[in-house]
Amino acid sequence: MKVLAIISARGGSKGVPRKNMKMLGGHPLVTHMIRAAQQAKLVDRLIVSTDDEEIADCARSEGADVPFMRNHELGGDRIPLVEVTKDGMEQMDDLGYRADVIVQLSPTCPFVGPSRIDESIEMVRGGADSAVSVKRIEHEHPYRAKVIEDDGYFRSFVTDVDVEMKYQSRQDLPELYCTCGAIYTRRRELLKHWRGDFAFGDRPFPVILNEIEAINIDTPLDFILADFILKEQNRLEDEGMIPRLVWP
Repeated sequence: MKVLAIISARGGSKGVPRKNMKMLGGHPLVTHMIRAAQQAKLVDRLIVSTDDEEIADCARSEGADVPFMRNHELGGDRIPLVEVTKDGMEQMDDLGYRADVIVQLSPTCPFVGPSRIDESIEMVRGGADSAVSVKRIEHEHPYRAKVIEDDGYFRSFVTDVDVEMKYQSRQDLPELYCTCGAIYTRRRELLKHWRGDFAFGDRPFPVILNEIEAINIDTPLDFILADFILKEQNRLEDEGMIPRLVWP
């Protein structure tokens, strides 16, 4: 099975202008995921899909392949990444590289290492339709969600469970997970027959990331946090404040 990894890195960003080229730990943000994908053992070919010449030049300087420039119409912030990934797969088909497994990677998740990418590929090779990175929901649990009414009062969003009586302690809440955007690994058929959904298929498997791996940079505060972790990683790990990482 041929495995194609696609890093989608557009030039525009509303939350943080030029986000993918913003420096993190002395390197542009996009380079962290490029280096992780390059070290993944099960990736046969890695490309960067971008509509931005500066990002393309940066990717090439890291040894990544940029075989085509993405159509600017696919560079908007409302365009689903799955659509960009499908476009990348089809572009590579036209160039003579037909992959069986396509790995969609986000450069905004700089703490995802090569072992997690390989883990997702192994799941799909083993029979999953897709393998998607998820993180456990902690403090912002859906059972704690509130709705603010027109009169200014709030009520619980969940109404069919007496949440306040049954789940007063956070530790008692049901164990739930949400997708975190770093990795979407799919069989090509899911993208080929994409219907406008997330293209998970009937047998999606989770790649469970810890709280640091799951950091997804979207705001200036996220950058500050990620930069602090990179600078203080050893101390934070030794003090047990963050999970011990082997990457980056």
